[in-house]
Amino acid sequence: MVYSILNKQRTNLTLPYRKIIKNQFIFEFLLLTFLILILLFVNANRSYIKPISSQIQKVNAHISNINYIIFVVDDDQHAKSLQPIYCNLHRKEENVYTHVIVTGRGISGTDLIKSNSLLPNCDAPVYDLELQKGNKNILKSVIIEISDILEQIRPDVLIYINDHKNEAMRGVDAALVAVSQKNSTTTKISIPIEHTKHLMWLSDLSIEALKNWNTPNIQLKVITQDRPQSLSRLIQSLNSSIYFGDNVHLTINIDRSADLVTVKYCQTFEWPFGQKNIRYRIIQGGLVTAVSGSYYPSTNDDYAIILEDDIEVSPFYYIWAKYIILKYRYGIDRNLFGRMFGISLYNIRISELNMTGRQPFNATKILQDTKYPNQSPYLSQVPCSWGALYFPEIWREFHDYLSARLADVSGPKLQRIVVPESRSDRWGQSWKRYMIELIYLRGYVMLYPNYQNHISFSTNYAEKGVHFKKKKTSNAELLVPLMKEDILLKGLPGNHLPNFNDLPALDLWGHVISPEKLIQRGRELHSEISRCPPSDIDKLTYDPQDLLCVDPSNNLTFVEKVLAKNQ
Repeated sequence: MVYSILNKQRTNLTLPYRKIIKNQFIFEFLLLTFLILILLFVNANRSYIKPISSQIQKVNAHISNINYIIFVVDDDQHAKSLQPIYCNLHRKEENVYTHVIVTGRGISGTDLIKSNSLLPNCDAPVYDLELQKGNKNILKSVIIEISDILEQIRPDVLIYINDHKNEAMRGVDAALVAVSQKNSTTTKISIPIEHTKHLMWLSDLSIEALKNWNTPNIQLKVITQDRPQSLSRLIQSLNSSIYFGDNVHLTINIDRSADLVTVKYCQTFEWPFGQKNIRYRIIQGGLVTAVSGSYYPSTNDDYAIILEDDIEVSPFYYIWAKYIILKYRYGIDRNLFGRMFGISLYNIRISELNMTGRQPFNATKILQDTKYPNQSPYLSQVPCSWGALYFPEIWREFHDYLSARLADVSGPKLQRIVVPESRSDRWGQSWKRYMIELIYLRGYVMLYPNYQNHISFSTNYAEKGVHFKKKKTSNAELLVPLMKEDILLKGLPGNHLPNFNDLPALDLWGHVISPEKLIQRGRELHSEISRCPPSDIDKLTYDPQDLLCVDPSNNLTFVEKVLAKNQ
């Protein structure tokens, strides 16, 4: 109707003016055609704003083993926060494609492309949903658009800002929930915007590791009794740490002789990062029982960070633990970690196992003049009790081993296990004595940080307690500086964790040694203390039965004999 009225008005114009109008229409038509050709050329030669599902599927049709990582951005703050991450991921692997989707509300696809062009090699494809700020149905629109992308493209990983006040981000959450009911395998990585600056290590992870972002279940196990001020310091440091929005459960294990102030504090402090549990022991258990009984994994994805109450942690301790778990247990090195039993938060400065007593220890100096970088993280046979994460398979084995050893030590004393040249045999009240036995026999190792000046993710105040009754050890020997600024990557060789096979290994006394030699040493002691010889296959079963054989007649292990007597 409008078009016809405009046409009728034009017939009343004078002839010369009508010629001008006709020429103007031709000019406008040619100009429009020219612009369309330019847009077609741009679309053919660089990432631009496209129909999302169809364009990404065209790439997928040509490559069968392709993996997709998709970022969703709603405004310029989201873009600034996520840009360094998706730029690094985009240029990482050949068969991993990183794409960015903007809602179009706070920043357009065109503006984001211009911003990306200012960074080196940041040409990640950008797509615009073209949702306007005035759209009253943002939530519904995002759910529809993202659901379609998830169903059609099935990206391996979807990364976006965790912001429940943002309608668009709530729409992404809802879309993931809706599609998950249709057996979607997309991994959700939703990060609070203030924590994105601590995620640069994401580009060091393989696509398999990223797909397992939500798989590890890292729990905190705190051991306490009668040091309420120390406990308060630890809890404050835990509450000030970065968890990326993960659900982190905290369990407080209180021994029988705890004072009322400690018990009351445990009941009242807030833990906003997950469930808080309090376990109160009716019968005094002591430190061996408190530590060993604080954690029993139900699956091989359950991990525990065990902390005594005189420990304080760095704000970045959880990042260190999660980074290592994803890198080595779920990444391309996942078949190599079998003898790694945990991750230390503590950067050792004292060696405890020398027969002559405690000695200064500096891994940086030890690695000088070796093939390894001075600041490389390293594998060590020393178990850490001053802030460490333990792996499920070996902790279960330790439970069984400890149960049998304690039963033998307090009963028939059928087996004498002594680690050669180690002071740990004198530690009658320490769970580490028995852990060191198992570690030595199996050739197990724990990963330690090795930052300059002993910068650490936990520190120990060595306050009066079970192991420091007379305060013989000064704080200065064990206190190390906590990492207060994020130098997690900057302090690593090449700004990333080495591949697992490139990590140096140290024995109980801090000597660089091959993992094969550690295993061989353990097998030699195994042959001396057990009637069940080491298997030639050397396959890990995480079962200590072969270490505890003492009856040559029927080849029963001591564990089985103890159980038989109790029946």
